[in-house]
This record gives sequence, C-alpha cells and structure tokens, in this order.
Amino acid sequence: MITLYDFAINAPNKSISPFTWRVRLALNIKGIKHQTQSLDFTKIEEQCKELGIPPSEIKPDGKPFYSVPAIYDPSTNTRISDSLKIIEYLDKTYPDTPQIIIPGTSILNASFSWAIGKSVFTLFPLVASYIISHTPPEASSIFRKRFEGRVKVTLEEFENDKALPAKIWAEGEEAFTTASAWFKTSDGQDRLQPWIMGQDITFADLIVGAGLAWAVYGTGGEDGEGWKRIAGWDDGRWKAFWDKMKPYAIVY
Repeated sequence: MITLYDFAINAPNKSISPFTWRVRLALNIKGIKHQTQSLDFTKIEEQCKELGIPPSEIKPDGKPFYSVPAIYDPSTNTRISDSLKIIEYLDKTYPDTPQIIIPGTSILNASFSWAIGKSVFTLFPLVASYIISHTPPEASSIFRKRFEGRVKVTLEEFENDKALPAKIWAEGEEAFTTASAWFKTSDGQDRLQPWIMGQDITFADLIVGAGLAWAVYGTGGEDGEGWKRIAGWDDGRWKAFWDKMKPYAIVY
C-alpha cells in the first residue's frame, strides 16, 4: 500500500495543500490503495531525510527543498516528492489504471496550473487566516509570518477590519469569473464534455479540483459560509465541478 505524506491540519478532511490534493485525487481516480501519513510541518525537511524521501526541487542556489506531497511505494521501493513527478510515476507504474497526464501536454498543464492558481489564490488571505487557527502553534507561527508578510497587516487587524476581507472576497469573485470564461465558447456554450479535455479526467481537472479542495477545506468545509459564497459564483459552475470531483476527494 502506498503511503502519501501530507502535513497535519485540524480542518475538514484533515488536508489542505492543493498539491497534495492533486496526488490524492489521482490515487483515488486510479483506485490505488494508499494511506495518508502526516508530517510535522515545521520538520518536513528533517522527516523527509529520515524517511529517505528526495527533495522536491533544487533551488537556484543549489540548496535542496523538501516539501509535501511525497509518496513511498513499497511495491517498487520508490520514494518521490513533487505532485507532477508523483503522478507521472503513477501513470507509468500503473498503466492499467486511468492515465492522468496526456502525452505532449506538459506545457499546457504548466500554463493552466499557473492561470488557475492565479485565480484561486486570490483567496489566500482568507484561507491562510483559517489555516493559522487550525494548525499546531509552531506551524501556525510560520503561516502567520507568511500571511502578514503578504497582506501587510497583522492577523488581528485583518480579522477586525470588515472592509479588507470583503475586498478579498470581491477580488476572488472577479478572478473566478475570469477563469469561468475559459470554460465557455465565444457564444456562451459550456465547453465541459464532461471534463476539461473530454470524456476522461486528466491533469487539468486535478488542477481545478485540487484548487477547489483548497478553497472548500480552507474556508471551513462545505457547510462553511465561505464555500457557500463560492458555490454561488458563476451560475454555480464551481459547485457543479466540485460535485463531480468530490467522490474522489476522500482521505485515507
């Protein structure tokens, strides 16, 4: 059974990283048995080294960078990190399962990932605020520094200022509406058929699905006011997409 490494968060479904969600969705779509093991967010590098997991990337200065998601597959004694590398491995190692990455689409996938991320991550201050209050103290402190460095106000100032969160929500809705237009033809017809690339789920669908998982579970879950707001945007497009992806959004 494959082990999927994530970091712990006290939120619905116990997972928040959109990149880990990409791998989890792929595993569930493929029907590959796996279990999630949580790492301490403040000690990811240390724990990855102990587990023999390679770095996700090498920085320009030559320093290795360790992060989740990562997997260990005992059937091949393979350890990999980085969501794209993991899904490429799963496609190659388990060829009789649904193939996620269509050959020759790497540049398109990278471009689409950047574009969707630019839209979804407009909600970063709202999701980061939620993460800060739902992670252990040491990890929470790291997220707080990132949040305050980006938003330029303290968490308390952000939460007590009704205008600033409202501004973020407005920017988020505008960004999602921009992305929604990509799913339509010039005369307003929906391009989904039923997935982005046609009848089969591909990496493009995981990009959107994982981004929505981040938004759903980073704003309090499906019963939270945040997701209810997003679900009403763009004539319910995002809720409809999430409803199709949700059967695969199961944490094991």
